[in-house]
Amino acid sequence: MRLFAPAWLLKSMTRITLISVLLFAGFAGCQNTAVIVRSADCAKTCTGCCDLNGACLSGTEHDACGAPGDMCVSYGVNEVCAEHRACIAGPTLVTDAGTSNASDAGTTNPMPDAGTTSTNCPPDGWCVETVPTTAHLRSVWARTANDVWVAGDQGTVLHFDGTTWSRSSTNASDDLFGIWAASANDVWAVGGTGFPTDPIGVILHFDGTSWSAFRRNIPRVDAVWGTSSSDVWFAGGGGTLSHFDGSQFVAVPSGTTKDIVDFAGTSSSRAWAVGSSGLILSWDGTRWTEVPTNVFNGLTSALAFNDSLAWVAGGNGAFANWNGSQWNTLNVGQDVTVMGLWGTAPDAVWSVGPSGEVRFFNGTQQQLKVSNTTQFLRDVHGVDRTHAWAVGFSGTVLRYAP
Repeated sequence: MRLFAPAWLLKSMTRITLISVLLFAGFAGCQNTAVIVRSADCAKTCTGCCDLNGACLSGTEHDACGAPGDMCVSYGVNEVCAEHRACIAGPTLVTDAGTSNASDAGTTNPMPDAGTTSTNCPPDGWCVETVPTTAHLRSVWARTANDVWVAGDQGTVLHFDGTTWSRSSTNASDDLFGIWAASANDVWAVGGTGFPTDPIGVILHFDGTSWSAFRRNIPRVDAVWGTSSSDVWFAGGGGTLSHFDGSQFVAVPSGTTKDIVDFAGTSSSRAWAVGSSGLILSWDGTRWTEVPTNVFNGLTSALAFNDSLAWVAGGNGAFANWNGSQWNTLNVGQDVTVMGLWGTAPDAVWSVGPSGEVRFFNGTQQQLKVSNTTQFLRDVHGVDRTHAWAVGFSGTVLRYAP
């Protein structure tokens, strides 16, 4: 579930400015918007502008950003180009960018284990947790209420045992974009750091005692999901797909060259994958097939309730649902980009996004909730209606405790 922007930029921009830019991006002259995993990665391959979601906006000549401080015409007269060719508001923020090649990762300094200290809890139920890292966190998987895993930049993996958050040593420095657990002693984390088209991907595995590198020197891996220890899927840049059956790791044709960034499914014979430029792939137990839809924005998140009911979401509030026979666009009254999507039923769906956005869909309308953070939120997952977690930049972890 996976898009990125520089930390200095996200810390500097106000909530209103960020949302305005996100909304405007959907109507600017640039087309061919694609989900790119990081803003820095986007800048390496994009000949136009990299927006705040890490999407490459390519089109007319005036959309191309130049050096920091140059005007970014398609974003309006008050927008300028900053580091990594991102468009930001006004010249006052340019001094924060500088000309360095600083990454948007958090600190690598080890920190002691933290308890479940929470601040700023209800009225809306989301508590800010104290965790042993300030790294950017990008994925969360809650297997049970006392077995929650979080992955992030520079090899960061956190674990919650129902009482305490601890840092799990991966012996890796790779940025991790996805995490999934089949059991307490069978956990997978995926990612990659470097030029996105190079073989920089990594797959890490935890056996209950220690982490090891299961695969390296492969295409970047952005997503992992499965139904059991003998049915695990991996996906990433350029439509790469692989499967692990408990003994063999094999490449599987996807039929697309678009980036795949998230999975969802209900069984070994029904699953979905989503990604750039409105990509939706369907798995029927035999093969993956791209599904035509009316969604053109990059999709970041997938959520499956059962074999005949699934949701996807992404850029500029794009939503669509599967009714068992076809995909239909869905208007939930939300325009801000969705970075993470999770729920227990169609009347209990959480979404998270930029500037601490946490929203709840009750089956009739979406409601903006108080998250007590302005950090960029990247993912949300839970086990039931009263146990859920959201994660984001600068070591942000939220726990739903109604």
